[in-house]
Formats: sequence, structure tokens, C-alpha cells
Amino acid sequence: MSRSSTSREIGLLDLLAVLWRRKGLVAVIVIVGCGLTTSVVGLLPKIYEARALLLIDPERGRAGEPSALGLGALDGAMVDSQVQILLSRSLAREVVVNLGLANDPEFHRPLPSPRTLLVELGRRLAGAAAADAGPGSESPEEDPTAPLVDRFSERLLVSREGRTYVIAVRFRAGDPEKAARIANAVAEHYLLGQLASKAEAAQRSAGWLAERLEAAKTQYEADLAALEALRARFPDSRDARAREAERLRELERELVQASIDRAAKEARIGRLKELVRRGEFAAPGEELGSSTLLQNLDALKAQTLRREAELKGQYGERHPRLLDIRREVSELEARIGAEQARLLREQETSLQVARAREQTIAREIERVRARSSERDRAAEELQALEQKVEVGRRLYDTYLAQLERVAQGEATQRPDARIISEAVAPPSPLFPRPKLALSISLAVSLVVALVAVYVAEAAEKGFRTTDQLEEELRLVPLASLPELSARAGLSPEALVLERPNARFTEALRCILTGLLARGTSGRGMVVLLTSSLPGEGKTTLALCLARLAAREGVRTLLIDADLRRPRLGELLDQEPRAGLAEVLRGEQSLETVLAVDRPTGLVVLPGSRRLEQPTRLLGPAGLGRLLAAARERFELVLVDAPPLLAVADPRLIAAAVDRAVLVVRWGATARGLVAEALARAPELEGKLVGAVLNRVDLRREARWARSGNRRTRLALAAYYGE
Repeated sequence: MSRSSTSREIGLLDLLAVLWRRKGLVAVIVIVGCGLTTSVVGLLPKIYEARALLLIDPERGRAGEPSALGLGALDGAMVDSQVQILLSRSLAREVVVNLGLANDPEFHRPLPSPRTLLVELGRRLAGAAAADAGPGSESPEEDPTAPLVDRFSERLLVSREGRTYVIAVRFRAGDPEKAARIANAVAEHYLLGQLASKAEAAQRSAGWLAERLEAAKTQYEADLAALEALRARFPDSRDARAREAERLRELERELVQASIDRAAKEARIGRLKELVRRGEFAAPGEELGSSTLLQNLDALKAQTLRREAELKGQYGERHPRLLDIRREVSELEARIGAEQARLLREQETSLQVARAREQTIAREIERVRARSSERDRAAEELQALEQKVEVGRRLYDTYLAQLERVAQGEATQRPDARIISEAVAPPSPLFPRPKLALSISLAVSLVVALVAVYVAEAAEKGFRTTDQLEEELRLVPLASLPELSARAGLSPEALVLERPNARFTEALRCILTGLLARGTSGRGMVVLLTSSLPGEGKTTLALCLARLAAREGVRTLLIDADLRRPRLGELLDQEPRAGLAEVLRGEQSLETVLAVDRPTGLVVLPGSRRLEQPTRLLGPAGLGRLLAAARERFELVLVDAPPLLAVADPRLIAAAVDRAVLVVRWGATARGLVAEALARAPELEGKLVGAVLNRVDLRREARWARSGNRRTRLALAAYYGE
């Protein structure tokens, strides 16, 4: 059997079921949150906000009118600047003084808001710091209207409406009429301030333009004088510049030809020097130039060499005449070399002349270029001066025209903004807003309630339904045994006998039926009952199940195999006596130890008080042999074993039994502990027929059951009259 837990998708009905069973917690949190919000809203003072709208429009005055917003085009930065002007302390002081707000008690206390509290706290700290500075510190004279201006500024809100040129002026007060009156006063004082600013700006503009006009006139006259002087120094010389350009082109062509001649001579002289270095004296005549002597010497040498060849053929190598001819050839070669050296010196002299000519032409080119550059610079300077003079003249005309327009301006008293919507008394307060506050409180309370429900559900560690046993541990749920209330007046083992048709008894009968249906043919069946932890009710379940089986006519033996903490004797009101340990040690016979439950005929093998080394008695040679003998005499043998996580005894006993049943206490035993207990007992693999959910609170279990199972439980409750 696989004990790995499997995940199941949580549906909407499951979520609704979780909320339904936690509806009390959700209701308490929501009611408390909304109640607190209602109380707070009722205690807060009401604040009204009135709004006036201003349109910034510098083009509404006639052309030529000086604008208080400046000469540039209107943009977002300009509008934002007007917002700051409306928020300025100087404007606020004017409104406070003109409206006589110093006698209004509302402006002697801060606006009830978190921002005001922080400002007041900072002001008090600053005042304390100034007091701690001592009498030696100097402080400026205090403005008596400063506190009123601060209170006024806290209530004044100015903002741009989106990306438009409209500015909203809002004012907050405890009286709606007062809020509207002050908002309109702020807008009107702003327009009056613009008129004053425009008049002052016109005066400043006139003075500034006069200064600029005089400076422009002085600069224009100086530039004009400089232009005339430059024209006198450099008269119109376009023909001269053309002649210089043509001369420069000719010189550049001559320089190229001179460079070619010089390079050719350098190459030729280099070749001749190489020939002289290698001793090849017979150089072509065109290489060294025309020389009659060199030609004659070359002809004489050639004639002498022919004679040498003829004599060598007639007389041989050692003939005296051949030696004379060879001396003659050597003399001719020496004379030819001398003549070639003379001609080479002439070529080098010609190369020096070519180089000097090339340098002369290059210097002439540089001189012509320098003269041409000077003329070009003069022309550029002349052109720049002409442009500067023209710009100065235009600037002078511009200043003169502007000064005339400012002097002739007649409509400078119109502001660059206008009121497009006057403030009216608001019908409802801005703060507090009961509907909004309750909506927010309800939303926050629901969120807190959902978090509380999640925490409460996460804190549920135990099993609440048989479905959880099947899904998480893959265990077959045999039955759910209800918790017996104190009103029943009977213990579970007595209830089995007194009320055979009770729901508790029927649940036991379901377990018994499931066990007997899996019985082995021809012999009795041994069933092990265990749990994960102590206190889960396995001993009581074993006794009740054994009594019910005996009452139904099944030959049943109940063995108390919990050698460390035997409890069957206490439940049956038996005196302490010898039991299982003495039988397994061979100290007592089985017949002398067995006890019979008189109301049902159940045979009981109780535990023993002797607990020395009980584990070795539970092996195949001990309890295993006893269970084998019991199968021959009884149809059903129930073994009450210790908890799995407490001792190792159930693992030893599991090897000798046919079936095993796990008892899980409802809502108490942690799921992880049950899984751990099963993982530690691999001997139960294949023998564990299922689990019993014990001590179930049926009224509360319906909250965790799925919708279909919940309806089944309600029908069963009606059937049993519960």
C-alpha cells in the first residue's frame, strides 16, 4: 500500500466550504473593523473644500503688451511656475491681512490631518532647539502673521489640471461658505498681483531697452569704423587674387617638372656609381653625356682587344707582343675610368643645380601662397565685419521698435490669466467620507479576515474527515467513531451493550464487518490494533469492538499486548493479576490467565504488571506461537498493541498477525506524525486494511466535509435521531 500523499485540486465549493465553517471569524473581524471605522468617522471634524479655476492665457492682451509670464512661449514649466506663485507666502499673507483672518479662531489651530501633525511637531522641535541655543544666539525678528500664514498655507492647495493651462485653486475650511470665499480671494489677489507685476515689468523693460539701444548704437558705430579702415587697407583686388592663383598654378607645374628632373638625375647618378663600384667602365655614352675623348678611347680599346684576340690565337698566352697589348689595354681602361669620373662629376654638378632650382621654385610657391592667404584672411575679415555691421544695425532697429512699442503700450493693465470658474460652497464635506471610509474598511476587514482564515486553516494539523485519510495517506477509511457526549451517561464499552442501535455501535459494526469479510477460510483471523501516539483511543476501540463481536456470536479473543502500559484490566474493572508476560515466559498456563467478560462471553488475555524486557517476548517464538494456537480456538483475535512512534513492539507483533487497523484521533493527531509512523513500520505493508477516525465531533466535522458527504452525514444524523 502506498503511503505517499497525493495532491487534489481545490475547487470553488471547497473554498466556499472553508469560508462557511470560518464564517464566525470572518463576521467578527468585519463587524469590528466597520464598527471602529464608523466610530472614528463620527468623531472626526468635517472639512469642506471649495475650488476656483484659473486659465493662464498670455495672448489675451493686445500685441505689444509686456507679459508678466515673460516673452517666451507658454509651456508646462511656466504654468508650474504660476502654481508656485499661487502657493507663495507673500500671496497668502496678503489674503490673510485683507480678509481679516487673524480674528478667525479656525486659523489658530492646525488642520486635523497627518501632515499638520508632522509640521506642528517639527515646529515645536525647532522652537525647542532655538530655546536651547541660549541668550547669546541671535534670531531674526519674528513675524506676527507667520503662524496664520502657516495655517492658511496648510489649507491652500494649488495644482495644474492635467496637461492643460488651467490651474485649480482649492481651499479647505470647516465652513463651506468660508472655503469658497477664500478660494475666490486667492484667485483675485493673484490677478491683481499680475497687474502690478506687468506695470513694474513695463518700467523695467523700458529702462533695459534704453540701455540696450545705447549699447547697440555704440557697437554699430565701432564696427562700421573698423569696416571702413579694413576696406582702405585692402581695396578690391579680385584681379590680383586671380593673377596670383594663375601664377601659383604655373609654379606648381614647374615644381613638379623640376622634381621629376631631379629624381631622374639622382637615379642616373646612382646607377653610374654602382657601375663604377663594380668596375664596369664601359657605360653607354648617353648615360654620361656626349664626350669625343671617351668615344675615341672606347673605339681604341675595342680595336686593341681585337688585336689581342688575334695574337692569342697565333702565338699563345705568353707571347711578348700579347703582353704589350695587354699593358696597352690597361692604360686605355685607366684613361676611360678617368674620363668617366670627370663626366660623373659633371652629372653631380648638374644634380645640384636641379635641386637648387627645385628649392627656389618651392620657396616662390610658399611666398605666393602666404600672400594669397593674407588676402583671403583679409577678405574673410571684411565679410565678417560686414555681417557684424548688418547684425548690429538690425539689433539697433529691433531695440528701437521694442522701446517704441513699450512706450506706446496702453493696455498693460490686463492680466495674463482669468477666472473661468468661481468657487462655490461645496454641498458635502471632503473629509471624512463615510461611504469611502466604510468601503475601505470593509475591504481591509475582508482581507484581514481571509488572512485569519488562512492562518486558522494552516493551524489545522489533524485529520478532520475520512476523505483526508484516503487522499493524504492512501488509507481505506473503515469508520468514523463519534465522540460520546457527557449526556449519554455511559462509557463506550458499556454503550455497546446498552444501545446496540446507537450510531457509535453501528460504526463499530461497520469495522467488524469489514474485518470479517477479509477473514481467512478454515481458521481464525488475528487483527492488530495500533495508533501513532498514546491517547488516541485504540484500547477502548479494541475492547468495544471485541465486545460487539462476542455479542454478535463470534468467538473472540482480546489480547492486551501493550506490555508497558496495559489498560484492559482497568476498563474491565479487574484486579491486577498475571497476564500475557507470564504466559509468554511459561510461568503461567494460558487457561489460568484468560478472563471472560460475563455480559458478552468475550475472552480476554490481560496484560501484566511485570515489564522487565518485554520486547523479546513478542517475537515468533513467544507471541507468534501463542497467536498461532489462538487461531485454532477463536474466530477473531484482536491484539491491542502499543503506539507505533512510542516503542518498536508493534513492528514485532505485525509479523505474526493477519490484519492491522490504525486508529487516528479526530483533529488531534498531526498528519505528519501519522505518515512518519507508517513510514517507520514497513512490516505493516500489505496487512494494514485501513484506518479508523476516532472521537469525531459530528457537529463540527460537517464543516470540513465535502458538499456530497455533508449531505450524507446530515441524512445519517436524521436517521439516528441526532
